[in-house]
Amino acid sequence: DAQTAQGIEAMQIGYAAILCSPEFLYIRENGGPLDQYEIASRLSYFLWSSMPDEKLFELAKAGRLTDKNVLEQQVDRMLNDPGSAAFTRHFTERWLRLDKLRESPPELTGPFRIYWDRRMEPQAVAQTDAYFADLIKSNRSISRLIDSDYTFMNENIAQVFYGRNDVKGDSLRKVATNDPRRGGMFTQPSVMTATANGVDTSPVVRGVWVLENILGTPPSPPPPDVEPLSPDLRNAQTIREQLEVHRKQQACSGCHRKIDPLGFAFENFDPIGRWRERYPKVNGTIDVSTVMANGRELKDIVEFKKMLLDREDQVARCLVEKMLAYSTGRLLESTDRGEVDEVVSALASKGNRLRDLIKLVVQSRLFLTK
Repeated sequence: DAQTAQGIEAMQIGYAAILCSPEFLYIRENGGPLDQYEIASRLSYFLWSSMPDEKLFELAKAGRLTDKNVLEQQVDRMLNDPGSAAFTRHFTERWLRLDKLRESPPELTGPFRIYWDRRMEPQAVAQTDAYFADLIKSNRSISRLIDSDYTFMNENIAQVFYGRNDVKGDSLRKVATNDPRRGGMFTQPSVMTATANGVDTSPVVRGVWVLENILGTPPSPPPPDVEPLSPDLRNAQTIREQLEVHRKQQACSGCHRKIDPLGFAFENFDPIGRWRERYPKVNGTIDVSTVMANGRELKDIVEFKKMLLDREDQVARCLVEKMLAYSTGRLLESTDRGEVDEVVSALASKGNRLRDLIKLVVQSRLFLTK
């Protein structure tokens, strides 16, 4: 009847107000050091994306969560728990911008149909998660993010992305790459697909991605009165020729000297991360050789990885910043630089290892302060 309908509507309005309120959606913190229960909550949402368990509540009640040894023990316990899969999934998605997989997926037809026929997106993401989780479990060096002689594959991943028929079954397992071009995380299919537009690749997009998410030096936004590419491209067929014309514009040359060489290193990877030697409908092999802004020559993705390994300290700093921002739920500010420096220095003294990084993050003043 009408009275019942009004009652249901009133309940719906009430529930909607509760679900939309800041008190429901956010953990409210009002400045100063975190108390014991707030530390338990921040630690749990950082590594499990869920509320603290009984053990964390017990330690909070006993006032033990500011003890360095206790924090390290809890990090090990929580990372060894199946709930840590939430950290692996959510952190890699935000750090590597894998959320863009849903924004610009590959075309449903044509050369990328196999991506949909075999449902490759969740498998590619699972490969990245498995690789990152293994580095944390074994406390491997950050250098393994850049390069390695192995990856994780199942039969579909091996066939579709790597052109291999020697891996059988649906389960992911560690497999030797036997290819110096394919190790590490930054050339995995999930990343290469997320940094493409579903139809083609762009050295600019991938170059900006490297600067923002790997090196931590995002470029300035383009001037508002500059077109994305020079309007006169009549004699430019390849993306390299188009960008050479674009760089001749004085307003564009400064940033593109830094961006384009980093992006060109990935041009042998197509929009879903398969290796290619040629562009569709363009004669000649793909030329990925380039010169960086500092004059260093890079002839292929292998030399690009060597360049990143030479700059491991910069890659480590960027990762520290990304993890501190993720764990605290806020953007870092210039006033946080000193704390970032301390974590970076302590991490270097431990060999730039990933599980050590997580332990240093939860002991930092940024993590333990509102």
